[in-house]
Amino acid sequence: MRLNMRLKFPAQFLLLFSCLAFSYVAFGTSKALAQVAEVPNPDRNGDFSSAFQRGNRGFYTINKWLVVQPMSFSMKDYGLNCRYEPNGQLRSQIQRGAVITAVFKGTPNLQTVEPPDPANDAIVFDSNGLPWLRVKGVQNELANPVQPVSFDQLGDCYVRANLKYIAPINPDSLIFDRK
Repeated sequence: MRLNMRLKFPAQFLLLFSCLAFSYVAFGTSKALAQVAEVPNPDRNGDFSSAFQRGNRGFYTINKWLVVQPMSFSMKDYGLNCRYEPNGQLRSQIQRGAVITAVFKGTPNLQTVEPPDPANDAIVFDSNGLPWLRVKGVQNELANPVQPVSFDQLGDCYVRANLKYIAPINPDSLIFDRK
């Protein structure tokens, strides 16, 4: 009795495809795809409600944000307003394209599945319920109000936490390949 070992075309194709896929995974020289961090998504109004982000090992902080304030027709409106307190008096302006650093309060426990305490968040809400991101400069001196300054001259201040003005920077994008 002779066994018919002949496979029909769809079965041959499936077998060939399976072998090639296994060979590529097992012996391929390509780099593996790594999981990357997420960034907060704004709500439908463009507002960010937290600078904490849930990851696969708990929560982490989004420390760096990009100023994306649109350019206007006058140079005096070229910067993002940074205020002494949420919706308060103007402290200074941060130039478009600057990377700002969020200021978190306390030491949030980020290695849990429970969300961190909102009191430790870098995003706070004003009396109208609008979110503001607390940011810092690297020096203790403050700039004169309304004069564009470099980020290095800024002290702690608040910017609107809205996609019209700022965008979160993926923390994994700040890690450089040092080859």
